[in-house]
Amino acid sequence: MNHYIKLVNFEVKRFSKIFLALIIGVVAAQIIGAIITSLHYVDNAETTMLREQMAVSQYIQQYGAYSLQNFLYSEYFILSIVFAAALLIIYVFFIWYRDWLGKSSVIYRLLMLPTARRNVYFAKLTTILLFIFGLTGMQIILLEVVNQITQRIVPDQLWMDESIIYIYSTEVLDLLYPQSSLLFVFYYVIGITAVAVIFTSILFERSYHIKGIFLAFIYCVISIVIVMVPVIIQIITNYFYANEIYLIVTGFSILTTALAIYLADYLLKRKINV
Repeated sequence: MNHYIKLVNFEVKRFSKIFLALIIGVVAAQIIGAIITSLHYVDNAETTMLREQMAVSQYIQQYGAYSLQNFLYSEYFILSIVFAAALLIIYVFFIWYRDWLGKSSVIYRLLMLPTARRNVYFAKLTTILLFIFGLTGMQIILLEVVNQITQRIVPDQLWMDESIIYIYSTEVLDLLYPQSSLLFVFYYVIGITAVAVIFTSILFERSYHIKGIFLAFIYCVISIVIVMVPVIIQIITNYFYANEIYLIVTGFSILTTALAIYLADYLLKRKINV
């Protein structure tokens, strides 16, 4: 356990500068975006009311009041989330290939440590999860900051206050913060499974090289099929309720993750020599 914690700490430190830059970039983009979208709304509202001689109530009735949703569906919020997700996806590959393709081949030193080789795998998986949860946690705080900024820019008459439950039930946020505990588990188990499968696919490629690319592809296809089996059955039979499908797919995803860990452990022990 002590070696595992040290490995996690090692991996976190290696990505910390990039992660900090990502956090700063997301925060800056969203705060600037919130200011721009709210100022644009106010300017447009004042211009329209002046031109058409409208009262505030008439403007709101025709065009709607400003709420946090105006920001959530703006390109500033959506693109910042997409950029952060894309960077983390890239890092899922980079976290392994950096160790092999770097000048000093760090992977061989990691695998020679006096600990089970699977701990290297678990440490990298844990690191990815820590950054994912770190980003989603940061976003909760950032949304409150954005909410306070826009409330100070938009006049009270044009502002529509929404409950937290309603805000987080929007399509944009529901993927990040599912309202149902079942969906929360479902989304994040699927995510963990995807990362585990990618990690094991990389180990196939590193173990068998050119042949490993083909094996990794076959393994990915098999993993996807295993996870999709309940969905395929549902399409054919229409037998299960939605919640039952979520539960069954979650179960199959956990099995797929267990298979990924087993194969990764085998490859690290038997096929990768130092």
